[in-house]
Order: sequence, then structure tokens, then C-alpha cells
Amino acid sequence: MQFQCHFGDVAEEMLGDFLRKFFRFMVLFISTIVNLQLGMKYLFNNHVLDVGARNLLSAGRPIHVEPQVFDLIVYLIENRARVVDRDELIARIWKGRTVSDATIASRINAARQAVGDSGRRQAVIATLARQGFRFVAEVRREGETLGRPAVAVLPFALASDTDLDAHLAKGLADQLASTLGQASWFDVRDTSASFAPMLQDLGPAEIADRLDVGYLVSATLHVSPEQLKLDVRLVDPNDGRRVWSGSLAAPRSGLFALQDDLGSRILGEIEPRLRKIELQRSEDRHGNLSAFHHFLRANDILRAMDLAAMRAACVELDKAVSAFPRYAAAHGMRAWIATLLLPQGQRVDIRAELERSRIAVTEGAFDCDALAMGGYALAFFDRHPACGIDYLRRALAINPSSARAHDHLGWLLLYAGQAGEAWQRFDRALSLCPIDDFGFRSLTGRAFASLYQRDFKNAAVDAYRAHAVAPSYSVCHRVLAASLAHLGRGDDARRIARELSTLNPGLTVARYARETRFEGVSDREILFSGLKLAGLK
Repeated sequence: MQFQCHFGDVAEEMLGDFLRKFFRFMVLFISTIVNLQLGMKYLFNNHVLDVGARNLLSAGRPIHVEPQVFDLIVYLIENRARVVDRDELIARIWKGRTVSDATIASRINAARQAVGDSGRRQAVIATLARQGFRFVAEVRREGETLGRPAVAVLPFALASDTDLDAHLAKGLADQLASTLGQASWFDVRDTSASFAPMLQDLGPAEIADRLDVGYLVSATLHVSPEQLKLDVRLVDPNDGRRVWSGSLAAPRSGLFALQDDLGSRILGEIEPRLRKIELQRSEDRHGNLSAFHHFLRANDILRAMDLAAMRAACVELDKAVSAFPRYAAAHGMRAWIATLLLPQGQRVDIRAELERSRIAVTEGAFDCDALAMGGYALAFFDRHPACGIDYLRRALAINPSSARAHDHLGWLLLYAGQAGEAWQRFDRALSLCPIDDFGFRSLTGRAFASLYQRDFKNAAVDAYRAHAVAPSYSVCHRVLAASLAHLGRGDDARRIARELSTLNPGLTVARYARETRFEGVSDREILFSGLKLAGLK
């Protein structure tokens, strides 16, 4: 039975309109409400930075700050625990547009002047040579929420009870989370965390605690032969209070003039930065319901992350592409799965995967998932990390809350020998998605980054955590064996190396040196010397 059994051609066109207007409405309305709820103020020296009101006071007197400079100060202060590099500023403040070093320097100087700093003094905003910028002044916070606020989109409930409608409900929730992630002042937890089975029997407060979020979005989907209807709620989990609720209905024919007008009115009243968020029509991204259905099935199947699941997911993705040949995200996921199969000793047609990767990044130029998976696979198979890094930074400019994009970028940075930033990307991915079926990949990546920075103890800790979750993931065995060997734990290192040989027969240090994508000379020396100490031939 195909997914179209509930929907005809008119319904497919209707669903595209419904998705487009629903997502536009939700990202604008929820972003506005969450922003107003926060009222966050940062206090440093004699300054008060009011994020909600978008003003800066010095000794009680207002300081004029250009909107882009204000955004720059907010971003630096919210990320003051680390160095923010030039590329990240371009992605977040300039939305990935090409800007000159002189423009960046001009905005930094204006930000320093606004906060009473200078290029020579640098007591508030410091420049770290060849690294980036960091907000170094001591900061206190006013407001109810500490740190960046976060939202989780929960699985949509169904008024009906069919597997086919369940796929539609899950797809709507997943795309809503992706769309909300385009807002720049709060995080959206990856939906793989929101959909974790361990959360199903928990109350709102317990879910929020497990996911470390301040707000929950839930909805009920009603499907009938005449219309689709969504009852949506934004909930404060601390007391279960509805911050906002509303209903969106879509008849089987006609357009959504009412929702369009409502969305346009909201759009004109909120932050200018949200006016730049433009959503692609659902049919542009997914083609039709049949393709969308197979893509969702591939996502579900792949959660097992074993060889059988990878192969089954590939079958579903091939069906999705057959139904919609330009399906960028499906091409990207198919190519990404091939990058997982290769280290498992499986045969892969590299030319075909490169072609899929190129389709993903070309057809999915405004699709975070397509750019992230396709860009990573393109760099992996082409052995050119810099090319993929550009696509991943573009993906994160579209959706800064994409845990998968942070993870993929982390791996490409590792390949390029940039372990420091790679560690930050993996750490960010894990914070965005604390309960993730794919989290072991970020843990493994963070372990490699720690290994290459000679932090063998933490490398072993993360690698052991990944090993416990995914004992058949042989990439984890490699960093774990090397880390243990460098720690002087020879017996443990040799045991892990034996497990690695069982999982990947015929693997030798020489073969791994030929196959690996790691380019850093010192990184390779640390890894391969550790594996030799662990007994790998």
C-alpha cells in the first residue's frame, strides 16, 4: 500500500501549501513568543545589554548601536565561553554572505566602542591572533532563563490511528523543528532526541529536564477526507502552562489566505533578522508524498545503525529518488550512508556516491540536511575537506540548531587537521541533542579531537561511552585502542584492538593509513603509533 492512499494529486498540492504556511507561521509566532518570554539582560562593567528590548545602556544612558553591531555583541556575549572565529561570524551575523576582513574589523571596532573598549585595551572583546574573537569581560545575567533558551518539538499526536498518518505527523514535527532552528537566538533540540522512546511515558517537566529545554511544542493532527487540521501548543513545562495555542486547518482544495495574511502581519512586526527567513515550498524539497514517505522510513530504519539497517535504509532512499529524482536530502542521505559502509569493509561505488553528493548540494542549496549530508559525503569521497567545510558552514547558516550539521562539520575539520574547532563542533552537537541515536558518532569524533590534542584521558572516556552505545561501530574501536595505548593501559588497548580485528578482518595499520581521511601529519602519527602499541599489525 502506498502513502498516497489517503491523498490524491490535489491533496499533494494542498499539503505543500499547508506545510509552507504552517512552518512560516510557527517559526515567526513561536520565535516571537519565546523571545518576549525571555527578557534576558546581560550586565558587564557598567553596561546593561537587554536582548529582548534590543538596547544597550552605559551607566543608565542609552548607547546607539547599529542593528548588525548589536547582533555581533549579543552573539559574542552568548558564546563567551569560547573563541568565535571569522567563519562562524560570517555564518551567523552575515548569514553566509561574502564579506571582507575590513568589514568584519569595522563591526568589531564599532562593538568595542559601544561597550567602552578599544583595539589596544581589549578588556571586553579580545582578539586572539589567527583564532578569532572572545568576550572576556565578567558577565552577570538577569532573567529567568540561563544561557541560550531551547525548544523541543515533541511527536505530534494523532486523532486517527493509522501508520500512514503517523508518518505524516512525524514528518510535520520533524520539518517544524528544522524550520524553528533557523531562528538565531534560541536552540532547537534535534527531533531524534524528542522522539526517543525513553521519553514516551514522561511528563512535560521530566521531558524538559532530560532534554534541557525551556519550552515544548506539541500538536495534534486531525486527518479527514475533507481537511487536515493541526491543534498546536507552546508549553512552559515547569507549570504546564500554555504560553500559546492555536489551530491551523487546510481544506482539500483552495489556498490558505487567512494563514497567509496572519503570517504576513506577524512577519512585519518582529525582528528584522527573521524577515530574511524564507522557506522553500514542501514540494520543492520532497517532491510528493510517496517520496516523503520513503525518506521518513529510511530515517526510522537507520536508527539501528547496523549493516542491515543501512542497507534497508538505502532501499527506501532509492524508492524516494525514484519517485522524485531531484530529492536532494534523499541523495545526500544515500551518499552519507555510503561513507558509513566503507569503514565497515563494504564495497562502495565512489563515482556513484560523488554524483549523489553533487546532486544533493546542487538541488538542496537552501536545505540544511541536503547540504550537511551531501557536503560531508562529497568531501569524504573526493578527499577534499575544504570543499565540504564550505557546504557545512552554509548548512549551519541556514539552521544553526542542526546537531547533524555540527557533527558532519566536526568530522571534516578533523580530516583537515583542525582538532580544536572540531572538538567544539562535536560538543555543540551533543548539547543540541543530548539523547540521540546517532550521538555515538559525535562522541567518537570528540574522542579523536581529544586524542589529537594529547588529551588521552578524555579521549578514552568519550570513546568508551560511544563503544557502550554502539559496540559494532569499528571507527570507535580505533580511537579507543589508540587512546588506551597512549595512557599505558596495554591490556585494555590490546583487547579493543582484537575486537576491531574481529569487526573488520584484514584491517592493518598500513591499510588504515591508506584509507583514512585524516590529513594532519601529527594527528596520523599519534593515531597510528597508538594502534601499533595496541597490537594492530
